[in-house]
Amino acid sequence: MANDINQVALTGRLVKGAEVKYPRENFCVVTFTIASNENQKKGDQWEKRANYIDCSFSGNYAKALAPSMTKGRSITVTGKIHQDRWEKDGQKQSKIIIKVDNAELGQLPNGKSDSSEPSAEEQPFDDVPDDSDPESIPF
Repeated sequence: MANDINQVALTGRLVKGAEVKYPRENFCVVTFTIASNENQKKGDQWEKRANYIDCSFSGNYAKALAPSMTKGRSITVTGKIHQDRWEKDGQKQSKIIIKVDNAELGQLPNGKSDSSEPSAEEQPFDDVPDDSDPESIPF
């Protein structure tokens, strides 16, 4: 008999900033939602359709990553599919989430920077040496 495989890799953009919760002392759970597009053909044209996937990530790495997990930022996660099930008002409910094992942050939207250092485009040109004088070049 073959073993079941439950492994997911997903890349998309964060729908909003991550939420950090502490369900018990010294245990951090970070929850977030990823929008991942798929292309669908409608008539003669292709359209993008967003899928919204809820994720849960726990541990020290998740806690450290959470402040940088801002709306619109690209993210790649790997993990396992988990189905939560519960009953509400006599109706059975369920929800699929990704239990994240690893996450890697990518680009911010519109070239924004999450560091306090100015980007190369924002830095002033006062300290740039004059290329016309070979003695001013620092190498």
